[in-house]
Amino acid sequence: MKKRILNYILIAAGVLVLAACGGSRTKIIDIESNPSKYNEQKVKVEGTVTQTFAIPVIGQSIVRIDDGTGTIWVRPQGRVPFEGDKIKVEGTVKVALTLGTKNFGFVVIEDEKRK
Repeated sequence: MKKRILNYILIAAGVLVLAACGGSRTKIIDIESNPSKYNEQKVKVEGTVTQTFAIPVIGQSIVRIDDGTGTIWVRPQGRVPFEGDKIKVEGTVKVALTLGTKNFGFVVIEDEKRK
């Protein structure tokens, strides 16, 4: 009996550790709904690529992803995803364009990959 309880405790602790390490994904609708909260903040987003603008020779691209709650532009590092690809990006939210006092969209700039 004690062994069974100990097993349940160990399983529960393992689940909690995995949940804490994984970090949570930010929904795109949350960024769209409260952009000032997320501007210059680190986020994890994932979704399906719906548009791609790329210069493959130099490995630079900007893509629009859809996570089912909204869409956002993402600048991934070191790869050029294709439309239909599912990608995960961890990076910083930046204002894409500001004219006067008006912001026109946001982009997530992926963090440099550590080698």
